[in-house]
Amino acid sequence: MIRKDELEMKKMKQLVCIICLIILVLFSILYYKNLRNGNNIINKNKDKIVEYILNDLKEYEAKIEMIVTSNKTENIYEIEQTVSEGLSVQRVIKPESIEGMIIELDGNNLKILNTKLQLEKIYNDYDILLNNSLFLNVFIEEYRNNISKNYEENGEIIFETKLNNNASTYIKHKRLYVDLETGKPKKLEIKDNTQKTKICIIYNDIEIK
Repeated sequence: MIRKDELEMKKMKQLVCIICLIILVLFSILYYKNLRNGNNIINKNKDKIVEYILNDLKEYEAKIEMIVTSNKTENIYEIEQTVSEGLSVQRVIKPESIEGMIIELDGNNLKILNTKLQLEKIYNDYDILLNNSLFLNVFIEEYRNNISKNYEENGEIIFETKLNNNASTYIKHKRLYVDLETGKPKKLEIKDNTQKTKICIIYNDIEIK
C-alpha cells in the first residue's frame, strides 16, 4: 500500500509540473507577442523613414568626407554640401590645394567661385567634384526613375538603384545607407558597372531642413 505521505508527495509533484507547464505556455505566448509587436514597430519605423527620405529630403546641409578610388590612387576630400531651392553647392575644405573652391550647380548651369586654379586645370584634375551625382537630391531622383529597391540590414535601411540610362560605366550603381534609429543618411556608395566602389561619401554631420 502507498502511504499517505507518499501519495501527497506524488500529488504535489504533479501540481508543480502543471504549474511549470502553465508558466512555460504563458511565457511563450508573451514572448511571441512581444517579438511580433517589436517586428511591427521596426517595419512601421522602416516604412516611415523610407517615405521620409524619398518625399521630404529636398533641402539639407551636410559635412561630408568623400573618398574617390581609381585604379592606382585614393583621394580624400572634406566638403560642405548645401541643397536649397534647387541650388546645389559644394565648398571644398580639404585638400589645401583647392581649399575654398565653391561649386554651384543650378540645373544645367555650373559656376566655380573663389578658386586659384585655372578653369582648364579644374576640369582635368577635379572633374568628379563637378558631378551632380554627389548630391542626395540627385540620388533620390535617380532612385525614383530607375530599377531600385530598399531593405533593412544591421540597423540600417539600404536604398539601391541601378542607373540604366547613364552612359558612364564609372557611375552605374548607387547605394545609400540610412540609420534606422535616427532616419539620417550615413553613407552613399557610387559603384561602376562591375560593382566596385569608386566614390564613397560619408555623412559626418547632416541637417535635413
